[in-house]
Amino acid sequence: MGGVLLFLGYVGFDLFYLEWICLVPVLWAIREQRPGRAFLIGWVAGIAAHGGGFYWVIQMFQGFAGMPWPLATLGLLLLAAANGIVLAIWAWGTRLITRDTGWNVAWVSPVVWTAAEKFWPEIFPNYLGASQYKLSLLTQIADVTGILGVTFLVVYINSTVYAVIEQWFKNRRFARRQVAVFAAVVGVVLVYGGVRIRAVDRQASGAAKLTVGLVQANHGAGEKHKDPEGLLREHREMSRTLAGTRALDLIVWPESICRINGTSREGQLPSDLLGDLHTPTLFGATLGMWQGDKPRVCNTAMLTDSTGGILGTYDKRVLVPFGEYIPFGDTFPQLYSWSPYSSRFWPGESEEPLQLGKHLLSVSICYEDIFPGHIRSLMRGARDCRVPEAMFNLTNDSWYGKSIEPMEHLVLASFRAIEHRRSLVRATNTGVSAFVDPVGRLVNCSGLWTKETLVGRIPMMEGRTVYALLGDWVGWVCASLSIFGIGLAIRVSGRRIEQDRPQSDKKKKRQKKL
Repeated sequence: MGGVLLFLGYVGFDLFYLEWICLVPVLWAIREQRPGRAFLIGWVAGIAAHGGGFYWVIQMFQGFAGMPWPLATLGLLLLAAANGIVLAIWAWGTRLITRDTGWNVAWVSPVVWTAAEKFWPEIFPNYLGASQYKLSLLTQIADVTGILGVTFLVVYINSTVYAVIEQWFKNRRFARRQVAVFAAVVGVVLVYGGVRIRAVDRQASGAAKLTVGLVQANHGAGEKHKDPEGLLREHREMSRTLAGTRALDLIVWPESICRINGTSREGQLPSDLLGDLHTPTLFGATLGMWQGDKPRVCNTAMLTDSTGGILGTYDKRVLVPFGEYIPFGDTFPQLYSWSPYSSRFWPGESEEPLQLGKHLLSVSICYEDIFPGHIRSLMRGARDCRVPEAMFNLTNDSWYGKSIEPMEHLVLASFRAIEHRRSLVRATNTGVSAFVDPVGRLVNCSGLWTKETLVGRIPMMEGRTVYALLGDWVGWVCASLSIFGIGLAIRVSGRRIEQDRPQSDKKKKRQKKL
């Protein structure tokens, strides 16, 4: 039941209030179990949660890797089992620590979960805190704690609800102290959220602005291979119409709109590529170049001036396994022949921001924006610490069909705006394209599988947040506390066994005498 509540409360299904109680059934189920048994119960809940929430993976495997549906379904089960380990570790650690140390479950549970969410490796990271994206007052702590702090809060709510219920059933007493502490914590979070929203809105209103136009032509990834010239032509025509309606500082196209071979990263693009837009343009391309005597293809974002001159490029660094490369494919090239739909891209190396006039822009591609650590690296400004003033992401989410994945992707990415107090501009080929303000609000969004353009004025923000400076410190603190708690629990359990052993030996001796 807990796993079902968890995915129904997550982004896409959007019953966010279910996330406040989704873990209560699991905590109740493990309350008197051995830690090993708790691990299995948590894992089952995790598989159910990720199986329901990641159903779109079936279509991804079919589109990316050309798998038949039985293999794609098996891929979903394996992914759900792998990601479900987070719940298994949480259930095991929570039960072990609370059983053998007597520590309060209301605090042990969120500490263990946050540590597991931080350090368990996932192909598609999904943070529990993202479920609260509509509650801006709650999510503003992310500029201090990152999204992990919001996750901690959600699990703390679950744990407090459980602790109150448990104490009532056990002692018929209301847990006044725990409820008072809970009310104080939530009150502080809400007050902080209100103060920060007003402060950030004031800063944004006084900042310099860029007027940006987004083009969403509504063509899936497969169509660019069928008619690449038609796809490029349609983006030019939509951009020309958009630029004719109002003055734009920048036009943004999605990921991989065209293929460019043998072109330098400097100089001028061919005149027929962008046409007569006469507007700076940021667009995605597959860039084929030679490195030594070997061809190298990168998933690239290019920024050009109004004449088509190249201002800068960024190559995607975090590639999608089985979609943009096959793990161990360089060692065993035969793997690529087994998965003919998989691309073979090279990861980029530069983290430099791109410069448009006097403004610095951080650019990421596709699902890079759901990795907080990667975006934090980009927002440092590379070698010269030239901190970007806004964030841009170029994405292709068409592989996932008409599913909840594009909205999940957008919401997970929106927390980067809060963490760094920057606007986030996302251009996608089939939706959801969006403008996200520095508070994390989805200001203007396109539809899913629609042909449309969007225009927004985004503030050029300055300064750095606590999260930008310290990163996922909450995850490290929770991991340290979890390790200490587990170590203490094991030590206490070992002492108990040692104390029980002599009594057991005495009983055996008495039985022999009898």
